[in-house]
Amino acid sequence: MRMRTTILLDCFAAKLVLSQLSTWGVPLHFSKLKREDIQPVVDKLIKRVAGWRGKLLSSAGKFTLLKSCLASIPIYLLSVIKFPKWAIESINSQMGNFLWNDNEGKHKYHLSNWPSLTQEKDYGGWGIPDLSSLNLCLLASWINRYHLNEAAIWKKIIDFKYNCKNPNILCCPELNASSFWKRVLWACKAAHMGVRWKVGDGRTIRFWEDTWVGTCCLATQFWDLYILAEQKNVSLASVWDGRTLKISFRRRVEPRLIKLWEELVSLVELVNFETDCDSIIWTFQGNGQFVVHPMYKAVSFRGIQPVHTPAFWQLNVPPRIHIFLWLMANNKTLTRSNLVK
Repeated sequence: MRMRTTILLDCFAAKLVLSQLSTWGVPLHFSKLKREDIQPVVDKLIKRVAGWRGKLLSSAGKFTLLKSCLASIPIYLLSVIKFPKWAIESINSQMGNFLWNDNEGKHKYHLSNWPSLTQEKDYGGWGIPDLSSLNLCLLASWINRYHLNEAAIWKKIIDFKYNCKNPNILCCPELNASSFWKRVLWACKAAHMGVRWKVGDGRTIRFWEDTWVGTCCLATQFWDLYILAEQKNVSLASVWDGRTLKISFRRRVEPRLIKLWEELVSLVELVNFETDCDSIIWTFQGNGQFVVHPMYKAVSFRGIQPVHTPAFWQLNVPPRIHIFLWLMANNKTLTRSNLVK
């Protein structure tokens, strides 16, 4: 009876949180959001774009306004819901029309496609945020909030409903999950590449699938053993007691795999359990903390460092000169040859 009362109180608190989110303009529904649920949000952004058009704004002024104001309007919603492809394309189209002053009754050429403008300046673009990648990174930030708020009510509800501690949230099943939590787990798959675990008691670290020793997970380092192992998605503490590695295989292994097994055992023997719980270290940046921008760069540019950084962005000239030099460098000016194309 006491357990039932506690659960009812937690559910009541969750409803209070959801009602507060709805007052902040977040469309909430018990099932997947439909087009008519998201369309008002998109229309609101389009109206903002249409209201800020003006003949007195130069291309540099529009670029500054677009990057600092318009692109930041949907940030809060992008951190709560997964925007469908049609909504992001509609917003990008309207922002592109605003940038190039292409509206009804006054057609203007789009001198460059939108993906090239969403690249950062170091990578040859304008640095306008890519809403699709930004949506992914903002939803992934809930994984960090999950581990920071141990006493939060919503965390207790998530643990009770989805059994997230078996052994950790990175392998939480999507079956019968809410629409919001499915989107968080979708982003979690991308965030997993930047997660490294610090070994504590070993109860929440997956032995094979999580990165806790070396630069990648043991499933990648010892793939030939992993595909034969019967124990998968199990915690480190359940297969290693400090003396014996409790892993069995589906069939007998050949001498080559026995050598791999010996290497695996030698790695695991270096582990020393502690009384503290396991903790996550984010590798997207050097301090081990989760920040959206480093993950955004990893998702957008796959960790590749630019070879040639455009130098004209560092010139002490007006922004309109920066834009003109970028158009010249990328052959995007309205010359006769480009007009013929």
